Amino acid sequence: MKIILIVIAFTVLFFAQQTAKTEVTPEAKKQESAGPAKKTSGSLDDVTVTGEDKLKVKSEKPLLEIKMNLNEAVLSTLDTEKKFLEKAPELSVLRDAVPKILASPQVAFPYLSVFVKEPIANFSLKAMAFDTATWELIVTDSKGKTFKKFEGKGKPPEVIEWSGRNAANKMINVGNPYSYLINLSNQAGNPRTIIGSPFVIHYLVHQENYGLYVSVTRNKIFDVEKEKTKILEDGMPVLNEISDYLKDNFTLSSSIEVYGEEAGVAGEQAKILAQYFMNTLLLPAKNIKYSGYESSIENHRIDIIIKNR
Repeated sequence: MKIILIVIAFTVLFFAQQTAKTEVTPEAKKQESAGPAKKTSGSLDDVTVTGEDKLKVKSEKPLLEIKMNLNEAVLSTLDTEKKFLEKAPELSVLRDAVPKILASPQVAFPYLSVFVKEPIANFSLKAMAFDTATWELIVTDSKGKTFKKFEGKGKPPEVIEWSGRNAANKMINVGNPYSYLINLSNQAGNPRTIIGSPFVIHYLVHQENYGLYVSVTRNKIFDVEKEKTKILEDGMPVLNEISDYLKDNFTLSSSIEVYGEEAGVAGEQAKILAQYFMNTLLLPAKNIKYSGYESSIENHRIDIIIKNR
């Protein structure tokens, strides 16, 4: 009986508690609609705020453009050419026609061309209105002796090219007068002779077995009458042209030989020329030798020998 009464008491108590929990007052409803109650433990919950930014930031990537002149690096080097082209030269004076900016000993002088190279002469026989059976062309030296002879039968060639050498392959001497004459004979044996004008070559370039010879008549470089070791002003362009040959063969050794009436004077002249080329072209002393020789007047000359063989 006691057990039944205890069960009934616990049942009544349970339902009373459930009724108290489910009973909601209007004030409680207000609080519930307002949101969850704040904790009073002292710690803050993480709050995440989400939304959309209405202020749009408009940005644009700038165009990368580097302005540069591809010729800028070389513009400064063109000043020399510009000055040269803008200069108004006095063509009547060659020295003034060449700008000072080109007046360097290391610059070549292509406008100089006083030197004669092989072949040294062309003889024209085209205008010979003659029924030729035999013909001959004779070149004579300063003493009137035959230096070179061409001959043939029938009509002669229109042009005979001459190297300047004789039958023994010896080259003419610079500074010496040479002449020529043409002998013709027809079928009847009637002769006809044409005498040519004498000619002299003062500047000559010729290749020999010993090297390249640049030969000049001595009195075209030095004042042989008064100051024997003074270089003439008119001789400077000739030395400039000789320098061009030395520049073209800069790595080769050279020698200067001067022939005159006295070996001592000729040797001093050779030394002056060697010093001139060494200073002008910055040649090492070991690359250029010099010597002087006594010789007859028809051999008074200067030989610059470039040993290319």
